Amino acid sequence: MSDQLLRVMLVEDEENERNLLRICINWNELGMEIAGEASSAREALDSLEEINPDIIITDIRMPFMDGLEFSKIVVETYPYIKVMVLTAHEEFEYAKEGIKVGVADFLLKPIKRVEIKDALLKLKNKIESERLSKNEFNELKKQFEENFPYIKEKFLNELLQNSLLTEDLENKMDYFSLNDFKRYVQVALIEYENADKEVFEEQRVLLGMKCTEIIKKYFKEDKHIEVFADNGRRIVVLSGDDSIELVDCCEQIKAMVINRLKCYVSIGIGNVYRDIKDLKRSYGEACEALNYKVLYGKNNVISFANTNINENNWSTKTDEISKIGFFVKTGIGERAIEQVHLIFDEFYRTGIKSISQIRITSINIVTVILNAITELGLNYNDIFPNGNLPYDSILKIDTVPDMDNYITRIITDIVNSVKSIRTRKTNKVISEIINSMQENLANPGLSLSSIAKEFYLNSSYLSRIFKQETGCTFVEYLTKIRIEKALSFFKETELMLYEVAEQVGIPDPNYFGKCFKKHMGMSVNDYKKQSQI
Repeated sequence: MSDQLLRVMLVEDEENERNLLRICINWNELGMEIAGEASSAREALDSLEEINPDIIITDIRMPFMDGLEFSKIVVETYPYIKVMVLTAHEEFEYAKEGIKVGVADFLLKPIKRVEIKDALLKLKNKIESERLSKNEFNELKKQFEENFPYIKEKFLNELLQNSLLTEDLENKMDYFSLNDFKRYVQVALIEYENADKEVFEEQRVLLGMKCTEIIKKYFKEDKHIEVFADNGRRIVVLSGDDSIELVDCCEQIKAMVINRLKCYVSIGIGNVYRDIKDLKRSYGEACEALNYKVLYGKNNVISFANTNINENNWSTKTDEISKIGFFVKTGIGERAIEQVHLIFDEFYRTGIKSISQIRITSINIVTVILNAITELGLNYNDIFPNGNLPYDSILKIDTVPDMDNYITRIITDIVNSVKSIRTRKTNKVISEIINSMQENLANPGLSLSSIAKEFYLNSSYLSRIFKQETGCTFVEYLTKIRIEKALSFFKETELMLYEVAEQVGIPDPNYFGKCFKKHMGMSVNDYKKQSQI
């Protein structure tokens, strides 16, 4: 086990009780430390994120919120925290209710050193046991099985990118029943497009679902065919059967989709390989063949074997071009542009003079960039407001320097747009959260976790972006606006201190006083005297 001390938090409204707990136990000897204290449940809840305790010892009787209600909130929000409740004899039956809400242990007052020491050691052992257990693994395995189709599709996409080690590959091929593909692979890549360009995203998704359904039905009896979507939402047909003429099948599929759905269809087909490790190569060739639709037109089946691309050069270009997509996704525009310059410099070094080769390479670069945009969850229209993708412009450029400059400009614009879109989205969410906080200020239950649930966000993620946008933590900001609201009540109303405290969501006057003094640097009475209220 780790030598790190377990963090203990004391929650007790009586200071003497807290002092007794602190001094009656040799905490270091138990492998623990007092990480924080609170005089009320509300103060404790506001401090949980900062203190991050492993164990909480709380009294059952406290004003405004009792120990059981507090324990329930803690267990629901932070299930890994163990809560120990202290109770008097007459409250013992009531304390048993704590078991239902997840209280780890409860002890009778008056506190006995031996009993609390034994109880703490049991909790320590339980925490250590849970950290070593396989409960999390079993839960992940259960989720894995429930989401098997999606995980299989993810694995197939990993195969397309050739991102798995050999030992991982063997095990997962067995698990997903893909052993037929170990010695024969060929990829067809199908791209679909609505005949009407002015369509909503919902219509595009629906078209993709219909196309996939038609293709899966076509191959329904073929056990050695896998149909799934790649990261760019194109449909992949992976064949593991040398008796299937994939080109002929794709010609039939093209006709069926066009006739039934009245849309455009373009299909690229890679070469056949006899090793699963070459799947990436066949997929890359299918992508390259598909890019030829710009030259051959839509509604065509294009086989890589029938194109005039130099095979060795293409293999090199695929790896180099894929780096551009990675740099765009991670927002490193300078590295992406540097990679583009390296690719175009190669045209000079090798003496390639074919403008078609230059345009095809540029189209490949743009396709990788657009795929990166899709993987980021962004819409092309967010980046290209007029809906005009760069392909047409590429076909009008005749020189390497002009093409290099054009691709560089695209990357710069896209990286800047991605950063701007992300910033706008974050600003909008934080603005909506602040509005919600203002509207629900009087609610004592307002917290980071409640806001996270309301906006369907992870608590840790919300905590991070909130501080990035506002410059302070969620609790600090909440306290700030509550005190500011309290100031307006003091100036504009005759409400008593406890009434103001309730109006701003801090029903405990003592804790409200602490928050006020911490924020204003003076007590409520001093503030009123100074302001002559």
